[in-house]
Amino acid sequence: MGGNVGSGSSGSKRSHEDSVGSSARPMGREAAKKKGKMKSKGETLEKVEKEWVQFKELKEQEIEQLKELNLVKQQKNKLLQEKTKAKKMKMYLKLRDEEHLDDRKKELLEKLERELFEN
Repeated sequence: MGGNVGSGSSGSKRSHEDSVGSSARPMGREAAKKKGKMKSKGETLEKVEKEWVQFKELKEQEIEQLKELNLVKQQKNKLLQEKTKAKKMKMYLKLRDEEHLDDRKKELLEKLERELFEN
């Protein structure tokens, strides 16, 4: 057969009764391990907090840009409404000054009158 049959050792220090178990570390080593874990958690937390701050700043910038875009769109819509109203007024004045209106033009004149003056 071969090997260390006579020694009774399997190569593990734990098989000896006088050996110290792996859970019993010296206090210095335990404290260093705990300190390392805390430092690692702190670094991770700092990184997450930094990324969160950057994310919030980016979102705040996006919100400001959206507000500005919304304001520009509102101004554009207002200008388009004013332009449309001016065109309707021009058409109304032209139709009003005509002497002989057919039924279609009379109907259009009445519609323009309602839209322009009854609001």
